[in-house]
Amino acid sequence: MTKTIAHRSHVAHRNGSDSNLRSLLTQAKSTISDVGTQTAENVQALRDRLSSTVSAAQKRAKAVAKAARRQASRADDAIRAKPYHAMAIAGGVGLVAGLLIARRRSAR
Repeated sequence: MTKTIAHRSHVAHRNGSDSNLRSLLTQAKSTISDVGTQTAENVQALRDRLSSTVSAAQKRAKAVAKAARRQASRADDAIRAKPYHAMAIAGGVGLVAGLLIARRRSAR
């Protein structure tokens, strides 16, 4: 249950970041299209915002990569601890996927 709640808050945070980035990109495009009418102050403010957004995106990408490495390590540990269980699970998932694909193809 806590995993679902944590995942939902992560998705909400990511969507908020995406909308901020989209807003910033829209503003940047607008500024670029009419640079002649923009003041140096507005351009500098946009540059500062863009720089901070890029920095935040880089930090977020590093955090995601670190979390992925951590999860891969945990999966590797679990597989090494119980290799036959892992093979059985992988075989079961493959069987179910194969059945679903075959069923979908025969329905066409």
